[in-house]
Parts: sequence; C-alpha cells; structure tokens
Amino acid sequence: MKSLPLLPLSGAVPARILLGLCCALLSVGISTVSLAEIDWLPTPEQWADDRALYQRAAAELDSGAGDRYQGMRDALTDYPLEVDLDFSMKLGQLHDMTVEEASLFMASAKGTPLASRFLVAYLRHKGQDRRWQSFLGVLDAAPAMPELQCYYYRAKLATGNREVAFQGAERLWDVGFSQDDACDPLFDRWIVSRGLSDNIIWSRALKAFDAKNGHLIRYVKRFASVPLQRDLDKLAAVYRRPSRVEGDHHQGSARHADILVSGVVRLAQLSPARAYQTFRSLQEDAAFTELHVRTVTAAIVRHSLFAERSPAPPEWVDAQVAALRDDNLTLIWLRKAIGNGEWQAVLDGVEWLSSGLRGQDRWRYWSARSLDALGERGTEMLWESLATARSFHGFMAADRLSLDYQLNAAMPATPLPAFSAPVRLGVGRAQELMALGDWPEAKEQWRHTLNQMRQAERASLGEVALERGWSDLATDAANAGASWDRLDLRFPQSYWQIFQSVAEELQVDPYELLSLARRESGLYPRARSKVGARGLMQLMPATARSVAKARKEVYGGASSLYDPSTNIALGATYYVNLLSRFEGNRVKALAAYNAGPSRVVRWTQKEMAVDQWVDSIPFGETREYVQAVLAYLVIYRARAERPASLLTASERETLY
Repeated sequence: MKSLPLLPLSGAVPARILLGLCCALLSVGISTVSLAEIDWLPTPEQWADDRALYQRAAAELDSGAGDRYQGMRDALTDYPLEVDLDFSMKLGQLHDMTVEEASLFMASAKGTPLASRFLVAYLRHKGQDRRWQSFLGVLDAAPAMPELQCYYYRAKLATGNREVAFQGAERLWDVGFSQDDACDPLFDRWIVSRGLSDNIIWSRALKAFDAKNGHLIRYVKRFASVPLQRDLDKLAAVYRRPSRVEGDHHQGSARHADILVSGVVRLAQLSPARAYQTFRSLQEDAAFTELHVRTVTAAIVRHSLFAERSPAPPEWVDAQVAALRDDNLTLIWLRKAIGNGEWQAVLDGVEWLSSGLRGQDRWRYWSARSLDALGERGTEMLWESLATARSFHGFMAADRLSLDYQLNAAMPATPLPAFSAPVRLGVGRAQELMALGDWPEAKEQWRHTLNQMRQAERASLGEVALERGWSDLATDAANAGASWDRLDLRFPQSYWQIFQSVAEELQVDPYELLSLARRESGLYPRARSKVGARGLMQLMPATARSVAKARKEVYGGASSLYDPSTNIALGATYYVNLLSRFEGNRVKALAAYNAGPSRVVRWTQKEMAVDQWVDSIPFGETREYVQAVLAYLVIYRARAERPASLLTASERETLY
C-alpha cells in the first residue's frame, strides 16, 4: 500500500485533525477563501427578509400585478431575484413592447439565463405577429434555433433582403428532417421564386435516407422532375428493403451509384459479410467515386468490428482500418486487439491514431505494455514518464514500477479576481434559488455564469462555491475552466458524515462510496439522468425499491432518492451486493453498477489480465466509468493521507 503526502482536503473535516490540517495547509502555502474576500455576496441568512418579500411579491404577481405587488417590488432593491419578477411581468407585455423596452430588460437581466429566454419569447411573439422590424431590431445575427431562423429569414425577405433570405431558406430546407411550420411561408416564397433543382431535392432525399426518414423521401418526390421521380422511387424501395442492391448491375442514371451506396451501407447494419460481397460485386460495373468507396468501406468495417456474426473477412477489415486512418474505427479495432493480446497489432494501431490521441495516457500505456510483451528492451523511460500522470493508466504505470502515485495538484489562486457585475448577479441568483429549493434553476444559472467568464477565471468562482458549501458547483467551475489540477475543487468530501455512517454499517470503504458518487453525479444531490436515475448514486427507482425491500425499509418513492441519506444508503447497499456477487472484486462490481451484472458475466469469458479486460469493455461509458472511479479512489484516499492502492492483489491476479 502506498502512502502519499497530505494534500488539501475539502468538505467536512473531523475536529481531531482540523488543527493539523490547517498547519499543513499553511506549510505548503495554500490559502483558503475568507469571508472578507467575497463580502460582495451576502449570506442566505442576510437575505432572509428580502427572500420572504420576494416570495410574497411572486404570489401577488400570480394573482395579478396590482398596487400591492408594485409596492413589494419597489421595496426590493439589490436583491438578485428581483429580475425574475420583472421577467414574469415583461412576458405579459410582449404584444405592445418596443425594441427599446425589450433591449432595456435584457440589459438588466445580463448575467442570467432569463435574458436569452426573454429574447426567444420576444422573437417568437414578434415573428408570429409578423412584426419584422421589431424582430430584427434586437438581433445582430441569425438566431441559433431553427424556428427563429425561419422567422429571421422571413423578416429579411419582408424588409427587402431577398438574397440573404433565400440563401437561408436553402440551408434550412436541405436537411434530413422536417423543419418547424414557421418555415413553410419562407419555403413557399423561395420555391416559387427560385424553383427547386433536382440536385438539391436529391441531396435532401439522401440525407433523409441516412436519417431513417422514409416519409421525407416520399414528400420531396412532389417537387422532382419525372426522371428524378423514378430515381426517388428506387431509393425508397432500397430504403424499405436494402437487399435490393444485391446483384443490381443495371447501369442507370448518374444517381444510381448513390442509391447503391445507401443500400449497401444499410445492408452492412444487417450483415457486414453480405454488404462486403455485394459491394465487391457492384464495383465491377458501377461508377463509384472515392467518397462512395470510403463511405461504404467505413460502414462495413464498423459493423464488422461490432458483429458477433457474419463480419467481413478479418484480413480485409484489418487492411481497411490501416488504410482509412479513421480514429473511431481504429479505437474499436484496438480494443479488440488488446482483448485478444495481439501485441504487434496494438503497436501498429496506436501508430494509426492521430497525434492527439496517440499522446494520451491510455495509448502511451498500451505502447509500453505491448513492447514489453513482445520482449523489447528499453521501455523504462516510457513507464517512468507515464508514472507521473494522474490517471488510471498513470497509476497503473506507477504500480508497475512500485513508485508513489503523483497527484500534481495545483494551488488556489490568491487573491480572488474582481468579478464583474453580471457574474455577481449570477452567483447571487444561484444562491437564492438554492435557498428556495430550486436546484435545477440554480444549476443552470451557475453554468450560465461560468460560460460568461474567461476560462482562466472560472476556477476562482469555484473557490467561492467551496466556501459557501456548494461542492458540486465548485466541481462545475473547475471543469468549466479546464482546471484539472485543482483537486480541492474537483474532489470535495461532500456528505462525508453520511458516507462514513453508511460505510461503517455495510463494512465498505467510505472513500469507495464517495468516489462512486463523484463519478455518478458530480456530488449533485438533485441529479437526474435521461433514463431516470436519480440522486448522488444515480439509482433507478425500480432498483431503489428492490434494495429498500431487502433492507426491510419503507421505500419513499422516486422523490426520496434526492435525499442524500436515503440515496447513499440504498446505492451503497446495491453496490455492496454487487461486491458480494463478484467475490469482492471492485473492478467487476463497478462495471456491474454501471452496465448491469449480466453484461459483466457475459464479458468475463476470455480469461485476460485486468488491464486488458478494463480497456476492452465493449461499452465506452462503462470502460471510462471503471477507470474513473478507481482513479478517484486513489485521489480521495491520497488527499486524506490514507494508504492508497489502485487495485488489490486479488484484482491484479484474477483472470477476467
């Protein structure tokens, strides 16, 4: 087990080591953020009266903005949520609002997401009312939203700028999906004025094919010439049944090659071997361009690398990966080579990667590992260089050489910069939203504020967050600023007492649970994934219900998973159950926590070394997840001056 030097702790600190910690911080020149340094930000307690007044004003506004509301609003000065009241009021005044009034409100809301939300509402309202001068009056360029772009180019057309309007119409029309109804008047004028060439119709049909939008292929047929209609019918037939291209040696129009390519690419999804044979046969007669060949080849290779059945010939696949020099394909190919222990192939594949990828710790590791496996000498410098890196592969290299792990932590910058007024408004608004329990809006405000700052200053805002106890926002600030060495911001010990208590109950390392939660949610207790996982440990409600039943506890429903105590207890129990299932092997248990235990059982059939297995996990998310949690565990334990080891002896020796 390795012992590391003390590095700065964040989060809750046991009283018995507080004095020693303060002395250690001073000895290495680390300063903490003082209240004096952020005296521009009142505490939540100092804003309690204003908050209560704001809530009464908001309730009054909901029932109608009368004299009582106006009196409350006038009494609020320098309170960050007063802009929210103004936002609600202004939304009800859009019909008669002038450009000057809209611009004035957006200036007052600068530093908050409300400014952009208001702009969208204003533009949508003026676009629907066809008030084109008002619409253009608040814009310097075309908006990002397609719906608003449609209004923008309609406004340009209405105000005499036909060329810009029709150029925009062409870009909006030539896509593989249906645009917003707001575009229809623009498209109608453009088509009547300029007409639709067969080339742009065909371009959109091919995009629709790639987007799996068969309806759109049929739709564009109405605009096509008679010869193009025949080609569109053939394209639609191949869309429905891609095997139609097999044996199709008919020399048709210039668009025939496009149809064949689209069909073979679709066929590759079903059977790469059939697609390979079909394309080889078609190449004898069809006039394929270099782009056609590359597109089809890449599709067949990709699906062959993933296919358990009917891949294209392996020798051909290997040759094409080498020739294409496509990073995505090479990475897939390399993972298979690593899993199979094909060391010369791994060396070759690393050389096919772009220079940026080739320099990553992962591929430096596999270059050195392959050279050693092939019996090459002189790899010591490669390993020594890699062992200085703070990463899973850097820690693996350190273990190989029996060296201490290197954390390479950066010190906080002092003093804090003078934050701009919009930044201060954003921070204040985030604080008050959290005080009101509106965590999602607070999170959005914080990220908006960070995006308005220079990258080099974002970590400094993280120090403010850390002082106020907003650990997840501190991490957001470090990440937004690419301040990867600010470990005090990136790895806070949030909810430490809960983790300790649950860990003691379940006889598991609390840092292990903390590291898992850090990867799952960034220690944001209100986190919710796209699939519905909730809270610090990102539990699915069904899993939580099952675990609660096993613990003989009453399950409080999905909303209870936002409570840190509940979430940590249930998530930790689920993780410990996985540990038991996989005989204490954290590598497998972590993979199972992310991807499910049945997949892990399916993946552990080849008997390979642990490093091979981890880097050949088929799911990219799971592969990165396992590596991250194990690396985080080293970092957390090292910063707490606890013995740290990336893997146990059993985990190293086990064949996977």
